[in-house]
Amino acid sequence: MRCGEIMARKRRNDDDVFGNVWDDISYDDLGLHHFVLSEPMLEIRDYGNFIKVLVEASGSEDGDVTIERIRTKSLDLVLKYKGRHIRKRIELPARVKPSGYAIKVKNGVAQILLHKE
Repeated sequence: MRCGEIMARKRRNDDDVFGNVWDDISYDDLGLHHFVLSEPMLEIRDYGNFIKVLVEASGSEDGDVTIERIRTKSLDLVLKYKGRHIRKRIELPARVKPSGYAIKVKNGVAQILLHKE
């Protein structure tokens, strides 16, 4: 008996004993891909005297997107995304004022305008 035949026989025996466990698991039924794989898209644009942050917010309305805290170079954001609440810290390219911001949600995209210092 050659080495290749021995390995093939061993693999067959392992499949008989254990079966193929991964075929029996349905990730769609568990909903794991929503929590593990999906993260909202994020884009930050610098327009000279203000910064615009665009965040994917599928399933959100104006009241569902809130800012918890604005630091000089970061933003703590809470939003509803695909039926679950997400808390996200966003690093900003420049220093911003902690007051005087605007949030607008339209077509599943949250737009946040922050004024620079």
